[in-house]
Amino acid sequence: MSTPTSTKTVPEHPCLECQDLEHGIEQAEAERDLSRVTDFNVLIARHRRAHEAQL
Repeated sequence: MSTPTSTKTVPEHPCLECQDLEHGIEQAEAERDLSRVTDFNVLIARHRRAHEAQL
């Protein structure tokens, strides 16, 4: 039995920037560009913290 290795969490109602960042990370993963994947992970984390601050 295989378990998913992705730790991505998607907000219930993602904003357009969330969607753009998720698309960017998917594209970087498809291109196997691990540097860009890391960059997008940082950007996503920063952006999601901004969402939390708005609550």
